[in-house]
Amino acid sequence: MCDPYEFYHYLPVNDDAMRWGIYVTGAGRGRIPAGASYPSEGHPSLYQFDWKRGRTLPEFQLILITDGQGEFTSQAAQGIPVRPNTLIILFPDVWHRYRPDPSIGWQERWISLNGETIHRLMDQGLIHPGKSVRPVKDVKKLTSAFDGLLSRIHTDPQENSILLSLRAMNLIAEALEQTLDEPLPSAAQASNLPRHVDDTLVAQAMDLIWTHSHRPLSVNDVAEHLPCTRRTLERRFATEHGHSILEEISTCRLSRARRLLRETDLPVKSVAPLAGFTSRERMRIAFQSQQGCSPDQYRKRFRISNGK
Repeated sequence: MCDPYEFYHYLPVNDDAMRWGIYVTGAGRGRIPAGASYPSEGHPSLYQFDWKRGRTLPEFQLILITDGQGEFTSQAAQGIPVRPNTLIILFPDVWHRYRPDPSIGWQERWISLNGETIHRLMDQGLIHPGKSVRPVKDVKKLTSAFDGLLSRIHTDPQENSILLSLRAMNLIAEALEQTLDEPLPSAAQASNLPRHVDDTLVAQAMDLIWTHSHRPLSVNDVAEHLPCTRRTLERRFATEHGHSILEEISTCRLSRARRLLRETDLPVKSVAPLAGFTSRERMRIAFQSQQGCSPDQYRKRFRISNGK
C-alpha cells in the first residue's frame, strides 16, 4: 500500500495469548474511494469476501466507519444502513456482509480480536449480533482510541503481548462507552510476555511471515522483500530467535491451524489452505511432528478438555 495511512497486519497468536482474556488477531485502516472494489485484495482467504457470498469469522471484529456511508446485513440483522460515525461489531460464527456505498465510499478502521473477556461481554448482553451497527456518541474519542492501538500494531506488528491485549481492552471500553449506557465489567488475565524483537530487519521478516504465510511463502520470498541477502537474513533471524525462517513459517501456519480447529467448525480439509498449508497431508505431518497427534485428534482433545 503506497498511502502510509492505509495498512493491515495479521498478528501472531500463540497459546499464551489465548489465555490473556483478550487477544488481537489483526488490524488495519483504509480509505475506500467511490467506485473502488471492496474489500481490497491481498487479505488471507479466511478474511476475504464478496457481497454475494458474505463471510463468517472465527472471532470478533470492531469496524469504525467515519466518513462515507454504506450498508450491513447479517443472519441476525438485515439491511442496516451504515452512516458516518458508526461502529460495526462482527461476531464469531455469525454470517455477515457489508460494503461502502459505491457512489461515496468510506473511511474505516478495524480490529479483529477474540478471547474469554469479550465472550463474557456478549454473555452479559452488552453486545449481541442483533445490534451489530451502533451510532457513536463522541467519534473523536473512539477514533483516538483506535488510532492509538493501530499505531502500536503498525510500529511493531510482530508483537502480540499482554500489553497489546490491555490496550485492546481499553479500546473495547471506549467503544462501549460511546455506544452503550451500560458499564463495562473490568477483567484482565496475566501471562508471560513474549520476547521483543530488537533487530528491525528480523521484525520486518516476522511481519511478512505472520501477515502473508497464508499464501505460498518461501525463505527466498521473505528475503526478496528485504534489503539484505538471504544468508544475512537467515543468520540474523537465527541469532534473534534461535531457529530458522522456515521453522517460523511452519510455526505461524500451525498456530493459525490450531486456532481455527479450536474456534471454528470448519472441516479439516478447509482449515489446511486457510492456515497456509499446501495440502491436508502437509498439515497432518506438521501436527504429528509438533503436537503428537492429527488435526482431527487435536480438535477432539481440545473439545473434550473444555467440555464441548
